Amino acid sequence: MKIRLLYILFIFSVLCTACGDDLKFGPNPGTVIPEELVEEPGGNEEPEISYPDNRKIVESLVYEAGKDNHIYFRIPALTVTKKGTILAFCEARNTKADFYEGNEGKFPVEPVGSTKDLGDIDLVVKRSTDGGATWENMITVADDFDNTCGNPAPVVVEATGRIYLFWCWGRYPNQLKSNWVQSTSDGHTRRVFYCYSDDDGLTWSTQYDLTSRLKKSDWSWYATGPCHGIQKQLAPQKGRIIISANHRDNGNKDNYSHIIYSDDNGATWQLGGRTEIGGNESSLTELADGSLLINMRRVVKDTNGNDLPSDYRASAISKDGGITWGKSVINQDLIDPGCQGAIVNYPVAKNISNTLLLSNTHHSSSRSNLCISKSIDGGTSWTTPLVIWSDRAAYSDIVVLQDGSVCVIYENGSGKFGKANPNEQISFYRIPPSLLGDKLNL
Repeated sequence: MKIRLLYILFIFSVLCTACGDDLKFGPNPGTVIPEELVEEPGGNEEPEISYPDNRKIVESLVYEAGKDNHIYFRIPALTVTKKGTILAFCEARNTKADFYEGNEGKFPVEPVGSTKDLGDIDLVVKRSTDGGATWENMITVADDFDNTCGNPAPVVVEATGRIYLFWCWGRYPNQLKSNWVQSTSDGHTRRVFYCYSDDDGLTWSTQYDLTSRLKKSDWSWYATGPCHGIQKQLAPQKGRIIISANHRDNGNKDNYSHIIYSDDNGATWQLGGRTEIGGNESSLTELADGSLLINMRRVVKDTNGNDLPSDYRASAISKDGGITWGKSVINQDLIDPGCQGAIVNYPVAKNISNTLLLSNTHHSSSRSNLCISKSIDGGTSWTTPLVIWSDRAAYSDIVVLQDGSVCVIYENGSGKFGKANPNEQISFYRIPPSLLGDKLNL
């Protein structure tokens, strides 16, 4: 009898192991819980990591149109692993770029469809172990036939080093095949996914669909990030992992920014609060008192109810870890043509401070003039920005390395396919500690 019981337990354990990594479909796939990493002793203590610093700005080209078997690359996001490796994510697109016509022979494939934002779009990442000077070969994280895999939003768990990547899936019309979506009968052709890496970004888990948990039934458009997420270091809700996102409701008419969060190191994920109407692509950071600040691309309406870009960015504060948000405030120091931007806290003595850095296209009407702006009062006011790229530019992300270096990844162009286009390439820019005083007065 004892032997038979042990045999039954053995068979049960084998079946559980075999099924453990499969993507679950059903009424609530948001309840899928990935394998949990055990927190290592001393895991919260960041190693002393330094990068080459010869009092020179580090600049490198990360992604370039026509290379790596794709037409072009867009929507960058950055994060830094516990080992100090810089991960540069983006969308690798085989859709029709603005500069494709007339340059067909310069690209490795023909585009899928007639639009640039919907079609054969993959999620990819490149790694740098030398502070962004050089980049390893491109790694594909998500590729789903001609469907769209986009809007990368990575975050690193301090206790375990696990790297989570949130992203959004979009169905390409008449594309019946999918690696992960069996049906869109729930009406959501725009879905919320995540995956993770436990080996410093070299390999990635299966993809988990959390649409039923993180997207309300009357929401239409949905986008995560696109930019890095954060983990709160201070109370309230110390340790909460947060991803910024945006959505539309009311028949796809009204825009809002919102958050996704986890209080158990990523085992489960919840939908947080949303800002006032008018929020769009957003990025968030923690302030010295433990509150959250979300900075947003802002959308306004004309007299006919049509969306118009605002001339300025907007922000809001949450005192309860992102469950509710205060009134949205227009930041008139932050000029913006209606484009994504990213924000990061610059720590003082390795502690959360009220010094903030923001990357965006600091121009009232054109996607150009990619800059870093600085606030020393928690985002109330902003200084004259440091210009990184004065020509055409667009989306960006900004992070701080363990040694205090400030890094920006950004879309830009100078006319290699004719008229300058901000989607020609994705570049990297790092200010080493020895130049922070000269460049940003830090």
